[in-house]
Amino acid sequence: MPASAGDTVPPDFDAQCETLLEVAPTAVSSIMGVFPASFVTRLKDRRIAWFATATTIHEAKLARDAGADAIIAQGYEAGGHRGSFFYPADPAAAERQGVGLFALVPRLADVIDLPIIATGGIGDGRGVAAALTLGASTAMLGTAFLRCPEAQTHPAWANALVDLEPEGTTLTRAFTGRLGRAIATNYVRAAASHDAPLPAPYPVQRGLTAAMKEAGAAAGDHHRMQVWAGQSAALARPIPAADLVQQIWDDAAAYLGAGKIGQLPS
Repeated sequence: MPASAGDTVPPDFDAQCETLLEVAPTAVSSIMGVFPASFVTRLKDRRIAWFATATTIHEAKLARDAGADAIIAQGYEAGGHRGSFFYPADPAAAERQGVGLFALVPRLADVIDLPIIATGGIGDGRGVAAALTLGASTAMLGTAFLRCPEAQTHPAWANALVDLEPEGTTLTRAFTGRLGRAIATNYVRAAASHDAPLPAPYPVQRGLTAAMKEAGAAAGDHHRMQVWAGQSAALARPIPAADLVQQIWDDAAAYLGAGKIGQLPS
């Protein structure tokens, strides 16, 4: 590993914000924090909606008070990076405050007067219907699409998702220094052992693991790759994304009943 491997620095955040304003999409989303007040004002001036990720009720309230237009409620089950941000001086708080989606959503619906986008552990129409029943305005799925051909997921990663049970995933900081849910690979388990060194802060750890991940991808060895996965990974299917969306829609409508189909997003 070269001495420069840990020299990774974050991208220019202000430049990213300026680009978003220039492109002017319908909505922007945030994770691991809230946008600065000056940027939020400029978003609203351009009628760009802000969807803020929150993992706890308190984070959702902070996002609401900062001007968010909708809350992405990220449950403990979600794959990839956790959106936790309330305790920047205490990173371990993200591990302690793991709230499951179906505990988070109904409470948010009771105390936050904003649209709620439920995500984490939803892999089919049953999960969508349950999220809507509990008070979400809509649902967002990620891991469920990783085996779709359009995702172009590395074959080793996609194959590792087949019949992957919820307990086959785990939270780890070993890839980037930030907490995220991934497949419990040999590397992830080794990094969690009592005698392993602590991961470097984000994003330095990302640089330190880059060579290993590249080598793993080249060799088709998912144990050396960054293989994010949510707890619903076993529900991912190797079919075109359009077919999967249609199946999820049909199943959710069936569970909700024909009288409630109008509540589903178009």
